[in-house]
Amino acid sequence: TVLGLSKAFPPQTLFKDIDFEIKRGERVALIGSNGTGKTTILKILNQVLPADEGEVHLGSRVQIGYYDQEHHVLHMEKTVFEELSDAYPTLTNTKIRNVLAAFLFTGDDVFKRIKDLSGGERGRVSLAKLMLSEANFLILDEPTNHLDIVSKEVLEDALNHYTGTVLFVSHDRYFINQTATRILDLTNQAIVNYIGDYDYYLEKKEELTSTY
Repeated sequence: TVLGLSKAFPPQTLFKDIDFEIKRGERVALIGSNGTGKTTILKILNQVLPADEGEVHLGSRVQIGYYDQEHHVLHMEKTVFEELSDAYPTLTNTKIRNVLAAFLFTGDDVFKRIKDLSGGERGRVSLAKLMLSEANFLILDEPTNHLDIVSKEVLEDALNHYTGTVLFVSHDRYFINQTATRILDLTNQAIVNYIGDYDYYLEKKEELTSTY
């Protein structure tokens, strides 16, 4: 639950006094033009940035898994396999290999060093790591950036089978349509809620704007 959230980087006010609620099991897309403060909202929810005003209340058992565009969470000297096995030492090699295979790392790919991977491959490692975590609330910032079509499909599939809650920022209309159950549109420093996918949002937005 978010109540009365405001953030400014003077002279610019990003958003003022916004409220929204996300319920268990929802997959919510946060959309809006560049520079409106979408990433800032994610960072506030994840306690990376403080809000100027307002409150964020998480459910008692909520554990956040955060994915940002910079993939800060990876260790460059480790191999893909080590990156996951060191993070989750209780997992069997088979389980780790199965998860990596789902994110398209098979055979000797798992022994490549993180520093030798492309941006898209690093993105897939970060997502694999996140899917293995105990997190039940995933916060994803532009998760499809740098991903090729096949990797996007893998991510769509993983999110659609994920039993937790997801909030993500994306400009990728197809991806939003495939995964979101609800849209939050950050516009004019406020949030407008649409219960449906991206096509539904466009339809409703057109109805709203054509009435003026």
